[in-house]
Amino acid sequence: MSLLLFVSPLCFAIAAFSQGYSDIPTTENKTIVLDKTKMNDLQRRAEAGELEAQYILGVAYRQGGPLLAQNEAQSVEWFRRAADKNFQSAQIALADAYMFGRGVPQDYTEAARWYDKAAQQGNAIAATDLGYLYYMGKGVGRSASRAVELLKIGARKGVAAAQFGLGSLYRSGHGVPRDLSEAARLQRAAAEQGMGEAQNELGIMYLTGEGVDRDPSEAFRWFSNGARRGNSNAQNDLGFLYLAGKGVKQDFSEAVRWFRAAAEQGDPVAQAHLGDMYANGRGVPLDYVEAYKWLSLATLQNWGIAVGLRKSLAGIMTKRQLDAAAVRIAEWNQQHPGVGHNTVKRRIVFESPYANPQ
Repeated sequence: MSLLLFVSPLCFAIAAFSQGYSDIPTTENKTIVLDKTKMNDLQRRAEAGELEAQYILGVAYRQGGPLLAQNEAQSVEWFRRAADKNFQSAQIALADAYMFGRGVPQDYTEAARWYDKAAQQGNAIAATDLGYLYYMGKGVGRSASRAVELLKIGARKGVAAAQFGLGSLYRSGHGVPRDLSEAARLQRAAAEQGMGEAQNELGIMYLTGEGVDRDPSEAFRWFSNGARRGNSNAQNDLGFLYLAGKGVKQDFSEAVRWFRAAAEQGDPVAQAHLGDMYANGRGVPLDYVEAYKWLSLATLQNWGIAVGLRKSLAGIMTKRQLDAAAVRIAEWNQQHPGVGHNTVKRRIVFESPYANPQ
């Protein structure tokens, strides 16, 4: 019996603004396999004060497994021991614990403090995470200019989350003069590392001609890359290209496929698109009940377009159909706990130019 650990300094920026921190490869990732003998040795070394062993033991407690029951409080304790001795990975892990309330009460100020300790040692991941906190004003005073300074540190060292965030700020002109060419360069750097959000953002820039020559076929390529990585924004945007026939031959069935992939993740834009496809029988058989279900799920997240479409659709539906839709909505919510209801992930400054809730 053994325990498989994936040891990586977590990047809060990914968890907060992307599809998951696994999107971003770093040079510090490693996989460790621990059998009973190695686990005992790890605990001995951690107790003796070896910092890396303390950090890895913290990861083991956070993850849990057949050799060690999951224990968030113990995880934090071991992270803290190593963090107090300036072990950077442990400082980041402890900051993450405070950021998400894992093993300790959620405390943005403490999260920022520990990210800052690692950042002051030159850690690019910590600088990136701290930059996002400054952008959002969580645990620190909100400052776009300070966010830019910190994200530049991460971007120069190849942290994709930093490249993505900084590129988004150059695109919007928050904290820096607006520079679409620089925005596109940074998004490309992150996209080429495989970050789904950056792939989608670069696709948008090709679709709209911002910082690059307008090229729907390139937009299709980047949306496809992001969609295959499971990024719900890219899945929705790829569905739009199939629906509109931009950069690819129009294909309603493929549009439905990608809208559904994003809708199942709780994306309200995709849910509204999918509902509209069912309401009009495009790519799927005409089905008012299913249309009403998806439009209702998007409406629950206050997606403006869905509210009007749902109201119009209700006017031509029977009571039996409305009752059937209510059952499907309840079933979907039961099968997808924690999905939707304003939990959909958002980028720093980007909203789709062809699906605006206002």
